[in-house]
Amino acid sequence: MRGVPRAPRRRRSDPEPTTHLGDWRRLDRLARLGGLLAEVAHEVRNPVAVLRSLIALLPEQADDPEFRERFAEIAGSELARLERLLDSVLAQAGDGAAPAKAAGACEIGAAVESVTRLLAHRAAAAGVHLASELPPVLPRAPLAPDALRQVLLNLALNALEATPSGGDVRLGARALGRAVELSVEDRGSGVPRALRRRVFEPFYTSADRPGGLGLTISRELVEAAGGTIAIGDRPGGGSRFRVRLPV
Repeated sequence: MRGVPRAPRRRRSDPEPTTHLGDWRRLDRLARLGGLLAEVAHEVRNPVAVLRSLIALLPEQADDPEFRERFAEIAGSELARLERLLDSVLAQAGDGAAPAKAAGACEIGAAVESVTRLLAHRAAAAGVHLASELPPVLPRAPLAPDALRQVLLNLALNALEATPSGGDVRLGARALGRAVELSVEDRGSGVPRALRRRVFEPFYTSADRPGGLGLTISRELVEAAGGTIAIGDRPGGGSRFRVRLPV
């Protein structure tokens, strides 16, 4: 048929179209970043809600020195939390190596009590009893105060989301020789052994544990400090997250 151009025939000597390895890596990074967008939105809501609550209380308690001190502490911690979230997203879009800004030392008891106070209202609204158990003396953890609070906050939020109304969530810590162990226990349905490594992956989602970056960031911070994080069973039902750090 005249007037219709024909596609040129490929000669046997012409090379097959190829996709370079670098192209595949770039496409993989873009796919991972796209999948993270919904999780980023989920994670951003928590610090934004905390900051909104503090700002709402500011006109009434601006003259209270204790409130101002607590406001500065929590606001700084939540802003650092957002910064780490962005670092993780940028790392997913880059070479996958997230920078861990966790150097420092922290009083463990103060961090546990701070997180317990911060989440008390949320736990009460969900009908969950939130408590902490601490010995009178604990060694310092090799993490910056805001980094340790973020680890505990991420684990505690995960525990509250997994625990049904009427259940309880417990935070604890104990010294173990040249290490210190922190624990966060919930009354959820537990995590099967075969899936316990996957809950720290950024894309992991289960029926009672929504996907997100909180556990991923927690693992990065703990491992950057030379520690470990693992999941076990809580006696009577539920999960127990254990964080072990050198001292």
